[in-house]
Amino acid sequence: MKLIKYKVLLVVLFALTLIFASTSFAVEEKNTLEKVLDEGVLKVGIMLDFPPCGYYDDNGKPAGYEVDLANRIAEMLEVKLEILETPGPSRIPALIAGKVDVVFGSLAITPKRAAAVAFSRPYIGNSQWIITKKDSGIDDFEDIAGKKIATIRGTTPEINLMEIVESWEDKPEIISYASNADALMALRQGKVDALAEAKIWFESQVNSKFPDQYKLVGPAFYKELCGAAVRKGDQEFLNWLNTALWTMTVLTQEMNNLNKKYYGVSLDDEVYWGLN
Repeated sequence: MKLIKYKVLLVVLFALTLIFASTSFAVEEKNTLEKVLDEGVLKVGIMLDFPPCGYYDDNGKPAGYEVDLANRIAEMLEVKLEILETPGPSRIPALIAGKVDVVFGSLAITPKRAAAVAFSRPYIGNSQWIITKKDSGIDDFEDIAGKKIATIRGTTPEINLMEIVESWEDKPEIISYASNADALMALRQGKVDALAEAKIWFESQVNSKFPDQYKLVGPAFYKELCGAAVRKGDQEFLNWLNTALWTMTVLTQEMNNLNKKYYGVSLDDEVYWGLN
Protein backbone atom coordinates (compact mmCIF):
# COMPACT_ATOMS: atom_id res chain seq x y z
CA MET A 1 0.00 0.00 0.00
CA LYS A 2 2.82 2.37 0.90
CA LEU A 3 4.53 1.53 -2.39
CA ILE A 4 1.39 2.45 -4.34
CA LYS A 5 1.06 5.77 -2.49
CA TYR A 6 4.72 6.48 -3.15
CA LYS A 7 4.29 5.82 -6.88
CA VAL A 8 1.20 8.03 -6.99
CA LEU A 9 3.13 10.80 -5.25
CA LEU A 10 5.94 10.50 -7.79
CA VAL A 11 3.46 10.74 -10.66
CA VAL A 12 1.86 13.85 -9.14
CA LEU A 13 5.24 15.51 -8.56
CA PHE A 14 6.33 14.69 -12.10
CA ALA A 15 3.11 16.17 -13.50
CA LEU A 16 3.55 19.34 -11.44
CA THR A 17 7.15 19.62 -12.63
CA LEU A 18 5.98 19.45 -16.25
CA ILE A 19 3.33 22.09 -15.62
CA PHE A 20 5.78 24.51 -13.97
CA ALA A 21 8.40 23.83 -16.63
CA SER A 22 5.96 24.49 -19.46
CA THR A 23 4.75 27.67 -17.73
CA SER A 24 8.31 28.93 -17.29
CA PHE A 25 9.09 28.06 -20.88
CA ALA A 26 6.06 29.99 -22.10
CA VAL A 27 7.08 33.06 -20.11
CA GLU A 28 10.64 32.90 -21.42
CA GLU A 29 9.44 32.49 -24.99
CA LYS A 30 7.28 35.62 -24.87
CA ASN A 31 9.37 38.27 -26.62
CA THR A 32 9.26 42.02 -26.07
CA LEU A 33 7.24 42.77 -29.19
CA GLU A 34 4.53 40.31 -28.10
CA LYS A 35 4.58 41.70 -24.55
CA VAL A 36 4.21 45.29 -25.75
CA LEU A 37 1.31 44.40 -28.05
CA ASP A 38 -0.42 42.27 -25.39
CA GLU A 39 -0.07 44.88 -22.62
CA GLY A 40 -0.71 47.84 -24.90
CA VAL A 41 2.19 49.87 -23.48
CA LEU A 42 5.65 50.69 -24.84
CA LYS A 43 8.17 51.67 -22.15
CA VAL A 44 10.94 53.87 -23.55
CA GLY A 45 14.07 55.17 -21.84
CA ILE A 46 15.05 58.71 -22.91
CA MET A 47 17.63 61.23 -21.68
CA LEU A 48 15.62 64.31 -20.72
CA ASP A 49 18.59 66.54 -19.93
CA PHE A 50 19.98 66.46 -23.46
CA PRO A 51 18.17 69.01 -25.67
CA PRO A 52 17.13 68.98 -28.43
CA CYS A 53 16.98 65.17 -28.27
CA GLY A 54 15.16 65.07 -24.94
CA TYR A 55 14.11 67.68 -22.38
CA TYR A 56 11.18 69.00 -20.33
CA ASP A 57 9.11 71.73 -21.97
CA ASP A 58 7.69 74.79 -20.21
CA ASN A 59 4.77 72.69 -18.95
CA GLY A 60 7.08 70.08 -17.44
CA LYS A 61 6.29 67.48 -20.09
CA PRO A 62 8.89 65.43 -22.01
CA ALA A 63 9.70 66.90 -25.41
CA GLY A 64 12.36 66.75 -28.09
CA TYR A 65 13.58 64.83 -31.10
CA GLU A 66 13.68 61.41 -29.45
CA VAL A 67 10.43 62.01 -27.56
CA ASP A 68 8.67 62.70 -30.87
CA LEU A 69 10.33 59.63 -32.36
CA ALA A 70 9.19 57.44 -29.44
CA ASN A 71 5.64 58.79 -29.75
CA ARG A 72 5.59 57.90 -33.45
CA ILE A 73 6.91 54.39 -32.76
CA ALA A 74 4.15 53.86 -30.17
CA GLU A 75 1.56 55.11 -32.68
CA MET A 76 2.80 52.63 -35.28
CA LEU A 77 2.47 49.84 -32.71
CA GLU A 78 -0.96 51.20 -31.71
CA VAL A 79 -0.02 51.21 -28.02
CA LYS A 80 0.38 53.82 -25.28
CA LEU A 81 3.79 55.38 -24.64
CA GLU A 82 5.38 55.40 -21.20
CA ILE A 83 8.59 57.44 -20.92
CA LEU A 84 11.18 56.73 -18.23
CA GLU A 85 13.86 59.37 -17.77
CA THR A 86 17.21 57.61 -18.08
CA PRO A 87 20.30 59.81 -17.55
CA GLY A 88 23.45 58.80 -19.42
CA PRO A 89 24.80 56.26 -16.89
CA SER A 90 21.36 54.61 -16.46
CA ARG A 91 20.45 53.93 -20.09
CA ILE A 92 21.87 50.44 -20.58
CA PRO A 93 21.32 49.26 -16.95
CA ALA A 94 17.63 50.26 -17.16
CA LEU A 95 17.24 48.31 -20.39
CA ILE A 96 19.00 45.17 -19.14
CA ALA A 97 17.01 45.27 -15.88
CA GLY A 98 13.76 45.27 -17.87
CA LYS A 99 12.63 48.70 -16.69
CA VAL A 100 12.20 49.79 -20.32
CA ASP A 101 11.56 47.96 -23.58
CA VAL A 102 13.81 50.15 -25.71
CA VAL A 103 16.18 53.09 -25.27
CA PHE A 104 16.02 56.14 -27.51
CA GLY A 105 18.69 57.98 -25.56
CA SER A 106 21.28 59.38 -27.97
CA LEU A 107 23.11 56.12 -27.39
CA ALA A 108 26.26 55.89 -29.50
CA ILE A 109 26.83 52.58 -31.26
CA THR A 110 30.13 51.10 -30.07
CA PRO A 111 31.56 47.55 -30.13
CA LYS A 112 31.67 47.45 -26.32
CA ARG A 113 28.02 48.46 -25.97
CA ALA A 114 27.02 46.08 -28.77
CA ALA A 115 28.30 43.24 -26.59
CA ALA A 116 25.70 44.19 -23.95
CA VAL A 117 22.71 45.33 -26.05
CA ALA A 118 21.44 45.08 -29.62
CA PHE A 119 21.36 48.26 -31.73
CA SER A 120 18.97 49.33 -34.45
CA ARG A 121 20.07 51.02 -37.65
CA PRO A 122 21.51 54.51 -36.91
CA TYR A 123 19.01 57.36 -36.85
CA ILE A 124 21.23 60.25 -35.75
CA GLY A 125 24.90 61.21 -35.76
CA ASN A 126 27.07 63.48 -33.67
CA SER A 127 30.57 64.75 -33.00
CA GLN A 128 32.30 65.33 -29.67
CA TRP A 129 34.14 68.53 -28.78
CA ILE A 130 35.69 70.42 -25.90
CA ILE A 131 33.43 73.19 -24.57
CA THR A 132 34.95 76.03 -22.59
CA LYS A 133 34.55 79.71 -21.73
CA LYS A 134 35.69 82.09 -24.44
CA ASP A 135 38.34 83.62 -22.18
CA SER A 136 39.61 80.30 -20.78
CA GLY A 137 42.84 80.34 -22.78
CA ILE A 138 41.97 76.92 -24.21
CA ASP A 139 42.10 77.42 -27.97
CA ASP A 140 43.11 73.98 -29.22
CA PHE A 141 42.35 70.41 -28.17
CA GLU A 142 45.89 69.90 -26.87
CA ASP A 143 45.44 72.89 -24.55
CA ILE A 144 43.38 70.73 -22.16
CA ALA A 145 46.63 69.16 -20.89
CA GLY A 146 46.80 69.60 -17.13
CA LYS A 147 43.30 71.12 -17.00
CA LYS A 148 40.14 69.97 -15.21
CA ILE A 149 37.65 68.56 -17.71
CA ALA A 150 34.03 67.71 -16.85
CA THR A 151 32.38 64.66 -18.41
CA ILE A 152 29.09 62.84 -17.91
CA ARG A 153 29.59 59.47 -16.28
CA GLY A 154 29.45 56.48 -18.61
CA THR A 155 28.99 58.49 -21.82
CA THR A 156 31.08 58.07 -24.96
CA PRO A 157 32.64 61.56 -24.67
CA GLU A 158 34.03 60.50 -21.29
CA ILE A 159 35.18 57.08 -22.51
CA ASN A 160 36.74 58.41 -25.71
CA LEU A 161 38.48 61.32 -24.00
CA MET A 162 39.99 59.01 -21.38
CA GLU A 163 41.38 56.75 -24.09
CA ILE A 164 42.85 59.65 -26.07
CA VAL A 165 44.69 61.29 -23.15
CA GLU A 166 45.85 58.03 -21.56
CA SER A 167 49.26 58.31 -23.23
CA TRP A 168 49.71 62.03 -22.54
CA GLU A 169 52.53 63.02 -20.22
CA ASP A 170 50.52 65.92 -18.79
CA LYS A 171 47.07 64.37 -18.54
CA PRO A 172 43.97 66.47 -17.88
CA GLU A 173 42.03 65.70 -14.71
CA ILE A 174 38.74 64.19 -15.86
CA ILE A 175 35.90 64.76 -13.39
CA SER A 176 32.70 62.72 -13.88
CA TYR A 177 29.25 64.17 -13.21
CA ALA A 178 25.88 62.43 -13.03
CA SER A 179 24.17 64.63 -15.62
CA ASN A 180 24.74 67.26 -18.30
CA ALA A 181 23.14 69.87 -16.06
CA ASP A 182 25.62 69.13 -13.25
CA ALA A 183 28.60 69.25 -15.63
CA LEU A 184 27.49 72.56 -17.12
CA MET A 185 26.96 74.04 -13.66
CA ALA A 186 30.50 73.03 -12.72
CA LEU A 187 31.82 74.80 -15.82
CA ARG A 188 29.78 77.93 -15.13
CA GLN A 189 30.96 78.03 -11.51
CA GLY A 190 34.61 77.62 -12.50
CA LYS A 191 35.02 74.23 -10.83
CA VAL A 192 36.34 72.84 -14.12
CA ASP A 193 38.14 74.43 -17.06
CA ALA A 194 36.17 72.74 -19.82
CA LEU A 195 33.52 70.17 -20.60
CA ALA A 196 33.54 67.31 -23.14
CA GLU A 197 30.21 66.79 -24.90
CA ALA A 198 28.32 66.55 -28.19
CA LYS A 199 28.13 69.45 -30.60
CA ILE A 200 24.33 69.34 -30.87
CA TRP A 201 24.06 69.65 -27.07
CA PHE A 202 26.40 72.65 -27.11
CA GLU A 203 24.37 74.41 -29.80
CA SER A 204 20.98 73.88 -28.15
CA GLN A 205 21.80 73.93 -24.44
CA VAL A 206 24.83 76.19 -24.10
CA ASN A 207 25.30 78.51 -27.05
CA SER A 208 21.60 79.31 -27.41
CA LYS A 209 21.18 80.10 -23.70
CA PHE A 210 24.51 81.80 -23.05
CA PRO A 211 25.47 83.43 -26.36
CA ASP A 212 29.02 84.72 -26.76
CA GLN A 213 30.12 83.19 -23.44
CA TYR A 214 31.29 79.73 -24.49
CA LYS A 215 32.99 78.16 -27.49
CA LEU A 216 33.77 74.83 -29.11
CA VAL A 217 37.43 73.88 -29.19
CA GLY A 218 38.47 71.47 -31.88
CA PRO A 219 39.04 69.60 -33.86
CA ALA A 220 36.29 67.16 -32.87
CA PHE A 221 37.97 64.37 -30.90
CA TYR A 222 35.39 61.73 -31.88
CA LYS A 223 32.50 61.15 -34.31
CA GLU A 224 29.67 58.70 -33.74
CA LEU A 225 26.33 57.32 -34.89
CA CYS A 226 23.45 56.60 -32.50
CA GLY A 227 20.71 53.99 -32.61
CA ALA A 228 17.88 52.55 -30.55
CA ALA A 229 18.92 49.82 -28.12
CA VAL A 230 17.01 46.66 -27.18
CA ARG A 231 18.01 43.66 -25.10
CA LYS A 232 20.30 41.11 -26.74
CA GLY A 233 18.39 38.24 -28.30
CA ASP A 234 15.30 40.41 -28.81
CA GLN A 235 15.48 39.86 -32.57
CA GLU A 236 11.75 40.12 -33.37
CA PHE A 237 11.48 43.56 -31.77
CA LEU A 238 14.75 44.68 -33.36
CA ASN A 239 13.51 43.61 -36.80
CA TRP A 240 10.30 45.57 -36.27
CA LEU A 241 12.20 48.69 -35.12
CA ASN A 242 14.53 48.59 -38.11
CA THR A 243 11.55 48.26 -40.44
CA ALA A 244 9.81 51.20 -38.75
CA LEU A 245 12.92 53.41 -38.89
CA TRP A 246 13.54 52.50 -42.52
CA THR A 247 9.91 53.32 -43.36
CA MET A 248 10.12 56.69 -41.59
CA THR A 249 13.42 57.51 -43.30
CA VAL A 250 12.87 56.30 -46.86
CA LEU A 251 9.14 56.06 -47.51
CA THR A 252 7.34 58.65 -45.39
CA GLN A 253 10.15 61.20 -44.88
CA GLU A 254 9.08 61.56 -41.23
CA MET A 255 12.69 61.43 -40.03
CA ASN A 256 13.52 64.25 -42.41
CA ASN A 257 10.69 66.32 -40.93
CA LEU A 258 11.98 65.64 -37.40
CA ASN A 259 15.46 66.75 -38.41
CA LYS A 260 14.15 69.98 -39.90
CA LYS A 261 12.03 70.63 -36.80
CA TYR A 262 14.81 70.19 -34.24
CA TYR A 263 18.02 70.81 -36.19
CA GLY A 264 16.88 72.95 -39.09
CA VAL A 265 18.56 70.68 -41.63
CA SER A 266 17.67 67.74 -43.88
CA LEU A 267 18.83 64.16 -43.59
CA ASP A 268 21.17 64.57 -46.53
CA ASP A 269 22.84 67.59 -44.92
CA GLU A 270 26.17 66.66 -43.34
CA VAL A 271 25.54 69.13 -40.52
CA TYR A 272 22.62 66.98 -39.34
CA TRP A 273 24.91 64.05 -38.70
CA GLY A 274 27.21 66.29 -36.71
CA LEU A 275 30.17 64.83 -38.52
CA ASN A 276 31.59 68.08 -39.85
